[in-house]
Amino acid sequence: MKRLTYIIFLSLVVLMSAPAAGKDTDIAVPDPVLVDIAESYMPWQSAEFNGKLRCDRLPLSPTVRIYMECDSLVQISLRAPLVGEVGRLELSATRLTAVNKLKRTYCSEETSRLLELYPGLIRDIQNLLLARVVVFGSGPLGHDNLARVEVEEDREGGWMLIPEVKGNALPLKYGYIVGAGGRTRALAAALPGKGDLEVKYDYPGRGETIDIRFDNGRKKPLEATLDFTSVKWGGSKMPPLKLDNYRRLSVKEFMQSLGK
Repeated sequence: MKRLTYIIFLSLVVLMSAPAAGKDTDIAVPDPVLVDIAESYMPWQSAEFNGKLRCDRLPLSPTVRIYMECDSLVQISLRAPLVGEVGRLELSATRLTAVNKLKRTYCSEETSRLLELYPGLIRDIQNLLLARVVVFGSGPLGHDNLARVEVEEDREGGWMLIPEVKGNALPLKYGYIVGAGGRTRALAAALPGKGDLEVKYDYPGRGETIDIRFDNGRKKPLEATLDFTSVKWGGSKMPPLKLDNYRRLSVKEFMQSLGK
């Protein structure tokens, strides 16, 4: 999708996300398009992704493996040629841990406070990786939140889906483009005072490509691509981290160390 198309789409997101006076979404009749998309999302227990991460801010393109257990665990492992695993991120219902194996440092914090602020964080991250339409704060598009989403046909034979702003778990206005086959093609979000986020999805072969672009209007936009050659249900959980000889840092210290 060209940049001009994204600009137009993002403008529509902002306009259509404005609360409609007198509208009662609780009694709205769900659009059949939304019903079809929601019913295409099959239940799952675990999933595994394998591929590469490309980013202009990284000196190399590490291989990436992601393992997820539904609503409870996300593991992300980065590996470099001839080195092995160089980093790991784990998010669970109890703890968030990030490890830099090259510098032998890590940070680890309980997730209780974070999940109090955003109870569906793990679920929503997982469903975005699965290229599903997420209504932030109420999970993937389903029969319980269909009435919170506006749908408009686009010029390419697909649809624009704009969730309502009321009750957002995050202070943003956002929307999706979904292709004719019900697959998510793009997510665009405007974060007030922070910048614009664009996520594009593509599905080559049996894989999935996720292009991410974040522009805060001040620095050069951050651009990254997750190119998964293999996406499958099931998979194997990664072995436990052994951090006995690693130095523990605060989250702030850990983030600062990544730029050094």
